[in-house]
Amino acid sequence: MKTYDVAIIGSGFSGITCAHYLKEEGIDNFCILEKNNSLGGVWAHGGVGSYPGAACDVQSYTYLPFLDETGFIPSKRYVSQSEIADYAELLVDHFDIRKHIKFLQKVVGLEYVDFGKWRVEVTNLENETRTEIFAKHIVCANGPLSSPRMPEFGGMEKFKGESFHTAEWDQEANLKGKKVGIVGTGASAAQVITTIADEVESLTVFQRTATWAIEREDQPTPPDIIDAFKAGGYSSKLRYVDWKGEYPPDPNLPFTFDQLHDKDWNSAVCDLLSERIKKDVDDPEVAKLLTPDYPFFCKRVLIIDDYFTTFNKDNVHLVNDPGGVVAVNENGLEMSSGDLYELEVIIYATGFDAGLIPFPVTGKNGVTLADKFGASVENNFQMIEPKTLWGLHVNDMPNFYMMVGPQSLNPVTNVTLLCEEQGKYIAKLVSTMKLDDKNEVEPLEEAVKIWTDKCNVSSEGKIWLQCNNWYMKGTKDDESAGRSRSKAMWMESHESYLNHLLGGAEGHQDELLKFS
Repeated sequence: MKTYDVAIIGSGFSGITCAHYLKEEGIDNFCILEKNNSLGGVWAHGGVGSYPGAACDVQSYTYLPFLDETGFIPSKRYVSQSEIADYAELLVDHFDIRKHIKFLQKVVGLEYVDFGKWRVEVTNLENETRTEIFAKHIVCANGPLSSPRMPEFGGMEKFKGESFHTAEWDQEANLKGKKVGIVGTGASAAQVITTIADEVESLTVFQRTATWAIEREDQPTPPDIIDAFKAGGYSSKLRYVDWKGEYPPDPNLPFTFDQLHDKDWNSAVCDLLSERIKKDVDDPEVAKLLTPDYPFFCKRVLIIDDYFTTFNKDNVHLVNDPGGVVAVNENGLEMSSGDLYELEVIIYATGFDAGLIPFPVTGKNGVTLADKFGASVENNFQMIEPKTLWGLHVNDMPNFYMMVGPQSLNPVTNVTLLCEEQGKYIAKLVSTMKLDDKNEVEPLEEAVKIWTDKCNVSSEGKIWLQCNNWYMKGTKDDESAGRSRSKAMWMESHESYLNHLLGGAEGHQDELLKFS
């Protein structure tokens, strides 16, 4: 049975980035296990981001990695899902990574079986056969937003019409001229709402909580930016993170991390955005219902054009019920208020199980990742109490690394920047271990405790504690089910995270890791 130096799970930007840096370090005996038949993770063709209107809400010039290396110039400021997926395909070919990728291979289990050896159980989705491979190092790059979260009310199977989650969009569905309902007002919902409103007979938006939104002001990439890309170095300049604090703050940033958590600054932004909603929405009562009552960025902010003005259309209706949908019947949705809404299509835009452990991971002495991270049947296997070092290492899990894992990022971090630094870190570590003839690495228990304690208090004084949100696993469904708030996020700045990971703010590798 084939044994690899490294097995990477997932071919989104984290997996691709790690693979690139492994090759740069001279590590070529690795594989990437991908359950889809295309690349890009959340953005893959036919993946969880393949719904109408899907686009990245971070500017493409800073979101897409390695633009200087590939020479690719994004077509516009906020590129669509299909362009991102195509770029992922271009990226693996540019860096000669495709030969390492095994498509339609779904990982169903990981087990540490011997010194420096992991067994990876894989289902081949082409023929449903079960196989296994072995690897010295495991990189979990499966992403935090890959498992759709269905709503927790009953009767969905009774509905006679079409229904699906945005992350499992029915590409054969024809919405034209139909009565459509969409449950949710998060990022995916907003993109679908603004895209399909003119196509359907009626669109009923079921809102439980209003959402802040700011305009993209999207436009094709202008000539001056095209020239900057062609001159070289433009992407690297935009993506540079001054974690050492060597330069003055960038005056072009819309806000700083500290401003976001400043009560007066945040309140002034909320006032400004509230006035914009009043101007955008014709009906004062609808405008009031669309205005959030929590701080800016306490929940994920929509970066989208024409969201609020869409509710001026005669065929678009807002249903604001704090109790939300309570059941589905044959003809539509039942609300907590007792109101019934007849529909032909129901779209569930209810997000993801962020932090879900999608397969069992068993380390030394039978210890499981679920046990270590407080995941159980009762909390839908959510990682609500992770214990890591830098969100990368877990003790009792030698040579096991998580990318974009818990305790490594805050809600306003550009994820691909994190991917880049973590990918470099893992590749360098694997390479150094090979040169030094080391077979295993894991964090010291005390190092994990110190980092976990820092993460657990990092949300204090932050806006993210001032509303229900998925960052803290404090959605209303979680709250009503009696689930504990999560401690899974690093709620300080990205710069401060890198100061720990790269700068050794409270200890370097040789002090916090044990090698054997």
